[in-house]
This record gives sequence, C-alpha cells and structure tokens, in this order.
Amino acid sequence: MAQRKRGNRIVRQRPDRRANRTILIRSLFLMAIFGLLAFIPLFVKLWQIQISQHDYYQDLAVKQQTRDSTVTANRGTIYDSKGEVLAMSATVYDVQLSPRDLQETLETYQEKVEKAQEDGGKLPDYPEPTDQFIAENLAAILDLEVDDVLDHLQNKNSQYEIIKKKIEPEESEAVQEFITENHLSHGIYLMPTSKRYYPKGSLAAQVVGWVNPNLDNQGAYGLEAQFESILSGQTGRVVTAKDGVGTELLYRFEDYYDATDGSNLTLTIDSTIQSYCESILQEGVEQFEVQNGGFCIAMDPNTGAILGWANSPSFDPNDPWDVSDPVLLQYLEDIKSGEYTKEEAYQKALAEGASTEEAYEDAVSAAETEVLTTQWTNRAVRLSYEPGSTFKCMVLAAALEEGVVSESDHFYCSGSVAVEGWNGPPIRCSDRDGHGDQDLAKAVANSCNPAFIAIGQKLGAEKFYDYLEDFGFLEPTNIDMQGEPTGGGQIIWSRESFTNVNLATASFGQRFQVTPLQLITAASSVVNGGHLMQPYVVSQITDADGNVLQHTEPTEVRQVISEQTSERCRAILEKVVDGGTGKNAAVEGYRIGGKTGSSETTEDDRTIVSFLGFAPADDPQVVILLAYDNPKPAYPGGNTTAGGWYISGGNMAAIKAGELLEKILDYLGVEKSYSATADVLVPNLTGLNLADATSALKKNNLSIRVVGDGDTVTGQIPANGASIPGGSEVVVYMGAEVPTDQVTVPNLDGLSMDQAKEKLSALGLYLKATGATEYGANLVAYDQSIAAGTSVDRGTTIEVRFTDSTASGAGL
Repeated sequence: MAQRKRGNRIVRQRPDRRANRTILIRSLFLMAIFGLLAFIPLFVKLWQIQISQHDYYQDLAVKQQTRDSTVTANRGTIYDSKGEVLAMSATVYDVQLSPRDLQETLETYQEKVEKAQEDGGKLPDYPEPTDQFIAENLAAILDLEVDDVLDHLQNKNSQYEIIKKKIEPEESEAVQEFITENHLSHGIYLMPTSKRYYPKGSLAAQVVGWVNPNLDNQGAYGLEAQFESILSGQTGRVVTAKDGVGTELLYRFEDYYDATDGSNLTLTIDSTIQSYCESILQEGVEQFEVQNGGFCIAMDPNTGAILGWANSPSFDPNDPWDVSDPVLLQYLEDIKSGEYTKEEAYQKALAEGASTEEAYEDAVSAAETEVLTTQWTNRAVRLSYEPGSTFKCMVLAAALEEGVVSESDHFYCSGSVAVEGWNGPPIRCSDRDGHGDQDLAKAVANSCNPAFIAIGQKLGAEKFYDYLEDFGFLEPTNIDMQGEPTGGGQIIWSRESFTNVNLATASFGQRFQVTPLQLITAASSVVNGGHLMQPYVVSQITDADGNVLQHTEPTEVRQVISEQTSERCRAILEKVVDGGTGKNAAVEGYRIGGKTGSSETTEDDRTIVSFLGFAPADDPQVVILLAYDNPKPAYPGGNTTAGGWYISGGNMAAIKAGELLEKILDYLGVEKSYSATADVLVPNLTGLNLADATSALKKNNLSIRVVGDGDTVTGQIPANGASIPGGSEVVVYMGAEVPTDQVTVPNLDGLSMDQAKEKLSALGLYLKATGATEYGANLVAYDQSIAAGTSVDRGTTIEVRFTDSTASGAGL
C-alpha cells in the first residue's frame, strides 16, 4: 500500500483498484488481439495443408519420400490360325541418366585420384567420368547429338533424364558395355520396357493394325486398337522409400505390385492364304495399272471365318509412317511440286488470311495425313462402293426362292431396255447388239442387265427390299473389327422412296452402295445352303498361360434362302465360269462358280472391276471377293489400259481370281478332278525295245517320237520321273546321242495356245496350259512360269496362263 506524509502525520494511500483492473483488461485484450492476428495466418495455412489442399501436400510428401516406378506388362501376342506370330512384344530398354548420381560418381573418382596422389597408390584404370566424356560416348552409341546429351546432364538435381527410348539389343549391349568398362552403374541405367514387333512385316497389316509408341504403346488401328484392353494387360508398380537426401532405400523399404500380362489373340487368318491374297492383289495392281489399289477377302462360307484379307495400298506396321506405295508417293510428289493449289487445305488457308507459303505447308501436311490414312485404312470393312454385277447373285437367289423365275424361263435382250420413270436414254446391256433369246442360266452367264431388270420386276419392289434386309445390306455385319460403319452400307433410298427406277438399277447392282464385307457375307449365304453367317476374325482369346478365356463359335444370323435354292444358285453360277463372263477364272481340275462385276463410279474414267467366286462349286470351302479400283485407261474415255487389257471384271479380276482360287484350293488339299491333260510322270524307258517303250508311254497317256535306229532305248527327254501334261510327246533315243545343251525359254506373251505349244516343242520344251483353256480360238498367253530368256534343260515344262482375249463390255 502506498504511503505519503502530511505534516507530522503519515497518511496511508489506498491503491486504485479500478485503474489496475482497467490496465489489466486492456493488456489482456491487446494480447488477445495480437495473438489472434499472429495465429490467424498460421491457422489459415494449417487449414490449407490439412484440409483444403490435403491431397496435394500428401502427394508431394509421397513423391519426396518414395520413388514410384511402373512395371510394364507384356502385351499379348497375336497369332494366325496355325500359330504363326503376327504381332509380339519384346524387351527393349530406355536409357536413363541420373545427373545427380553421376556427379557423385565423378566426385568419388576425384577423391580416389587425390588419395592415390597423396599416398602413392594406384590411380583408377578408367577415364574420368566427366559430362563431356559421357555425352560423347553415349551420343556415338545411340546416334544422338552430343549437345543434347549435355543438356540433360546439366540438370544436376535430377535423377530421371531419359535420353533415348526403346533401343534395340545391339545398342543396349553397347551401352551396358560402356557402363561396365567405365564404372558408371551409379548414374546410367537401362530401364526395361517393351516394343511391338510384327515379324511378317506388312502381312495382314490393316487387319492386325499397329501400336503407337508415342502414345505409350496403345493400339492405333486394327485389332491392336479394337482389343486394346485385352492385349495391353495391367501395368505393375515398384514403390521404393527414399531418405532425406533422396537416396533409395532398396529391398527393405520396397513394395512390388506385379504387372498382369495381356491376353493373346488367335485369328482365323491363315498366313499362307493371306500371302496368296496379298500377292495376287499386288500383281493385279501392277499388271492392270490400277490407280487406287484394291481389296481381296477370302472367307469360309460355312462359318463366316475370314481366311485372308488384303488391302492395297498397304504398309509395314513396324514403321507405319513410312510410305512405300508408288501411287501414294507420286501423289505426294505432285502436291509438293505444284498440284498443291488444287488442295482444299491450300484454298482454305488462303481464305483465312494465310500467306502462300503457309498455305503450301497446310496443303502438304493435309496430303501427308491423307496418304497415311489411306494406307492404314481397311477399306474392305470401312468404305462402301457400288457392287455392280456381283450383286446379281443375291437377285438370282431371291427370285428363285420366291418362285418368280425358274431355270426354264427365257429372257430376250435387244441390247437395251426402257424403264418406266427413267428420264435418260434406254439402259444398255454390256453387249450393245444384245444377247437375243436366253434361258436363266445363260442370262446369268452373260451378265445381261435387261434380263436382270426383268427379274427384278418379277420380284417386285417390296420383296426386293425385304431381301436387301434379309441379306444384311441395311445393317452392319458386326464383325469383331474396328471401323465398320454403324449403319452398314449406304443404301441411298428408304423403303418408302424405293421406286421402279431404283428397282431397275438395283437389279444389276448400281446406284446404291454396300461394303465389300457385306457383299461377301451375303454371297456366302447364297452358296452355303442359305445361312447368313456373322463374319469374324478372332477365333479365341487365351491368357499368358495358354488357358482359353473366350472361343468364338460360328453364329448364324438368319436363314435367308432354302438349301434347295442355294444348290440351284451354285449350279447356275458355275456356268458363269464355265463359258460365261467369268471364264477367265476357270482352273482345270477344279469346279469354280462366281460372278464378275464392273462398278461405275461418279468419277470419269474410274471403274472398280471385281470378281466374286467360290469353290468347289458343289461344296464351297472358300469364297473370295477380289477388286481393283480404277485401272488406268490408255487415254481419256478409253476402255483398255496402255498394256492392252480391256477394263472389266471378266478380263481383269476374273483372271487373278482364278489364280488365287487355284492356290488356295491346292493349299487346302482339295483334290482335282481327272482330265486328259492332267500331269503324268514319265516312266523309265532306258533299255526297252521300241514296242515296250511305246506301250509304257501309252499306259501313261503319252505319245512317242523316235530319234535313231537302234534296237533299245539309250536315252529319253524328259528324264525318268519328270511331270508333264498328259497327251504330251516323249522323245526317245534309240542308240543316238541325247542332247545335253540347254535351251533359252522364248517369250510366249500374246501367242495362241497352238502357237505357244509349237514354239516350245521346237526347243524340246513342254506346255502346261492353265487359265481359260477350253473356250475357243480367242485364247492368248499372258503369263509364263519361267521368264523368257532363261536357260533350261530340254524336257522342261513351262506353265503358261491363257485368257480369253474377247473384249467384254462394261458392267460385267
């Protein structure tokens, strides 16, 4: 208590409690205010860290404390029907640098050098691992720029610098050798990953597709894309803890999550049949000067399984960005050298204010994209076209099934027909002079348009449209492939607008579009007993251990026609090849049926020539659809190529289709029927007298020509065991010397069969005629098994293919 003196008296002063209390309250208040002001930011920050940005900081902490590496799953393998590998993955490596670790390696090296100098020890026996040394050597091994590698090495705090991805074994071995020799295992790492390989190159490229290495090996086209989730598997992880300075705490603090390998696909595609389809397609493209490529499908008509599926132009999925097709390359060259002004991209860029240089770059870029898309596209499933006369198979089947026509019906063709409601000139037949009177089989064999217009009218618009639906032309086939239009083909009229004119043109396959896949699927039902089968490419899916996860069973969509109608169709369509417009598809010893087609397009001078064939005709095992898009006329408006080939399905596609069917049937082991000219083996005649030699040859359907006048045979041409056509003449030498010199094979192109046989016989060579060998005096040779100018032994058999040179009209 305070005191003060007043006079001689001490006065005790009481403290001012109220003032003290006020000061205390003010102090506490100020402390509270300043305390709150100080803690509010801390509280806000804590709220951010713990609540609002919890996930971010948790992720950041995990990254600081752990290293999370992916473990790539092995992508599934794609096999053909016989187990041949079409697509596979193999281990390759990414080259990873850790500049931080390499700096430690350099410092360790320098410490060793200093210690050796101080105590007289041994210096390291390998070069100093400087950035320059490392960059120069890695650049040389990996074909990189030194400066680019140095740029990566400058990131001294980084532990993850990828300088090259997916290097091949040769490079990875060289890198590993460099690491080992220079003690760089702490800083240069080969990280295992996988790369997709296609061992058979371009075989079935558009079917199999390819994976894009720039998009983490995801399927880009074809089955690779369609079955991405099944093929890719599940990526695994390795999570490793790190200490405060970022060093990995291996093994003890490591979690491993296994990758799940992708499943495998086994296809219905047979590599051998596929190679036949591709080679025949490409041969025709070159032979007939085809400008827009083509397609070829081979199908088992009884199951819907695709046996072969070729497209032109094609590509190698090992390098899908490489363009090798000469037509596409020429197109690119034309764009780059002056045709770019016609490109839509060029005109659009100019309209948007771009400079001519920028517009040029846009035009070239658009052309390059177009070219790549063209070679990647499976046109037989994605694109549609007017089927032309190949569609007449379905019209025939529908009319027979409905009973509106029969084999005894006759149709008169004057060369053209007027159709009610058609505003143009009369619709012409392929034979401008007309086929005259013909029964149903002959009308089909002649591919007579007026006859099929009459058949369509007998069927009627309603029924005709019903069969368009029943044969599957108004819906997708639902094949297990990428790219099929959801609406199927592009029928240009609805049922309500299907007029009499539409009926007339549709009866011979024009003015509407279907996909090639729809067409061959429908045609298969015509010849397989009437069953519309769903086409498919993948026969089964298996896991990495070979266990079957999914198996595809043939699926019947519906019964379109009866077995009896199908049998009648087969017999009629066989006559198309046996003397009709498809006679160039004939193969001796095999019964083949089919239909030719020459499809019109909206472009001038562009025709799609095709052949739809099946064999054996009495029990079809294979159906093919072969088409060439736009054989180049020798001049505008011309109907032949510069090489003299008449532009029609019968004169182009049928020829190559016959070759293809023969290859496939031989491969499938289908037995040929006997003929008088079938190949026979030459018996051993040495030591026989003339009478016995003559008898032995006669038994083998061979004749004899004698040289010399000895008592016994001392030699023969051909030699014992040679295979030559039945009916051929064997030269026997009776005491005379057998010639041993070789002869030069002559050029037989354009010769008739008799001329070719005579020319070969004069040289001691034998003719084996194939192709359209039974159809009159208009046959000419167009191909021979041994090239002209080749030296061969006497007695050699030369296989020569003949075609009917009679010009067939368009529309066949």
